[in-house]
Amino acid sequence: MTKRAPILIAGPTASGKSTLALALAERLGGTIINADAMQVYRELRVLTARPGETDTQRVPHRLYGHVPGAEAYSAARFAAEAGAAIAEAQQAGRVPIVVGGTGLY
Repeated sequence: MTKRAPILIAGPTASGKSTLALALAERLGGTIINADAMQVYRELRVLTARPGETDTQRVPHRLYGHVPGAEAYSAARFAAEAGAAIAEAQQAGRVPIVVGGTGLY
């Protein structure tokens, strides 16, 4: 099986990143991997416009709401988890689609 190269979608808030990621994931057989620093927190669903249940049922989504709000989270931890999620998607023959705001630059 050919390893599928990741796609990165980044940009400002409310620019349509999630909609584009979902459309690409459906068309290409992708897995959406969160790269938004706030969307990792479980309790911030509404404040961060995290994808809803309908979207998450359409295609696999990774690294959304998996960290309790009181827990420290770092760029290093994100890099490790994102790397694992990318590898998992590739092993499944899916296109990893990394999507998020640009707050970590």
